[in-house]
Amino acid sequence: MFWRSSLLALLFLVGACRGREEAAAPASIKVVEKADYAHPGSLIEPEELLVIWEHEHIQIIDFREQEGFEEEHIPKALPMWRNDIEDRQHPVPGMMASKPEIEKKLSDLGLSASDTLILYDDQAGVNAARLWWVLRTYGFTQVRLLNGGLQSWREAQGPLSSDRIPRPAEQFVFPSEEAPHFRIEKDSLASLMKSEHWTLIDARTAEEHSGKRIKKGAKNAGHIPGSLNIDWAEAVDYHGTKKFLPPEELKLAYKELPEDKDAPVVVYCHSGVRSAHTSFVLTQLLGYNRVYNYDGSWLEWSALEGAPIDKDSTTIILQ
Repeated sequence: MFWRSSLLALLFLVGACRGREEAAAPASIKVVEKADYAHPGSLIEPEELLVIWEHEHIQIIDFREQEGFEEEHIPKALPMWRNDIEDRQHPVPGMMASKPEIEKKLSDLGLSASDTLILYDDQAGVNAARLWWVLRTYGFTQVRLLNGGLQSWREAQGPLSSDRIPRPAEQFVFPSEEAPHFRIEKDSLASLMKSEHWTLIDARTAEEHSGKRIKKGAKNAGHIPGSLNIDWAEAVDYHGTKKFLPPEELKLAYKELPEDKDAPVVVYCHSGVRSAHTSFVLTQLLGYNRVYNYDGSWLEWSALEGAPIDKDSTTIILQ
């Protein structure tokens, strides 16, 4: 179930960047084992990144809070955090910002749509996957997650720095065609719930799903009726390597999903972050084609007047 990534895989990654004749990687490349995922190019292993990280059009984004970035980061990485991609005017906290707002942020960082963006965090990819989802929703496909994040980079003896190297502003423009199948809004979700052929996944913890725990900002405890509770962290070696599990283990974690990869699947969590990670797993690693992240998630649903809510527990712990 495993295959060895070849020189061609690295050339494809670099070739996605703006044309440079020297795009070919050096001949002596460390062979990297990569699981046979549906779209393995959506991930990059630290050993692969070590070969190409200095390439002009490989840009790295450190998607952590500023304090962590300032302490140490991958050299030449640019800092971003969740508030950089949130619509601060929206009544529901955490909703993704508009296309022009994201374009401006990326332009100010010195990025262009010709770059390949490598994203990482230090939380098994859950935060970086949120940025991945926003970029993919707006049609940008030249984006990959560093498998295992900062931890795997350290273990591969990658260099680290506390310096930030600013880049001159660029003009980042998203493709005109977006990816509507990556996102769903509350009205569409309510309509979908009336049909029979769909699956709803709650990517929160079991305590949140049952109603035992309610996180800050939610108006009610519980879950959307009919949702399967599959914690996002079930897809990674959270207490070990922080890398994604191999395909066979992922299939076991999501064994309740239909075998039909074209069947619609909706994912939600508290604010659309953990569900973005699950969206990455289902689309990129397991090959599901219609996975919709409910951006408003529980923050929005729990506040909707008359929205159906199920709760299994009578104990509520405020967090």
